[in-house]
Amino acid sequence: MRRTLTSLGFLAALAGSAFADDARVVKSVSLQDLQAILIEEGYTINSTGDDGEVSVRATDTAGTGLIFNLLGAACETEFSDDCLGINMQVRYDADGQETLERINEANLMWAATSAWYSPDGPDGNSPTVGITRYVILDGGMTVRNIKDNLLNLLAIAPQVADYVWQAGDWAPLDVDDELYDDYNADEW
Repeated sequence: MRRTLTSLGFLAALAGSAFADDARVVKSVSLQDLQAILIEEGYTINSTGDDGEVSVRATDTAGTGLIFNLLGAACETEFSDDCLGINMQVRYDADGQETLERINEANLMWAATSAWYSPDGPDGNSPTVGITRYVILDGGMTVRNIKDNLLNLLAIAPQVADYVWQAGDWAPLDVDDELYDDYNADEW
């Protein structure tokens, strides 16, 4: 009976999520690890392998609605067969209204991420503005910290996009002429 219970416990552990313990420290990740992290947090996986062997495209369906990418970095090195880093990205189609000045200013304003512009984009044909958070796992990081890094990216990316394209809180003021007609300068 003990052997049966031990076997069932072992099988249950194998069938469970690879990262069920958020306190677990990892020093590298595989494609399956990235998928497990996304599934555990409730993200929808759209595809894998579009941007390299260890890459996942997913959607934050319960939160921002953003489509984002997790890309394994420093993979299959002399130190690990898996990836020693994760490049987390949100990409936007560039429309010609963005400026390198605003992209560079966004890098100063949101230092936890890097904003960038590519005239060719990842497909080689579409100008792209991206917001990236790069996570280095070499010395070890908890699974919870990986998840929190992704949460931070997904929270920051829309703010950066609004800043770059001067939308939302960063939209230029639309001054209504009637407002000025009603204004009494003597009140200042």
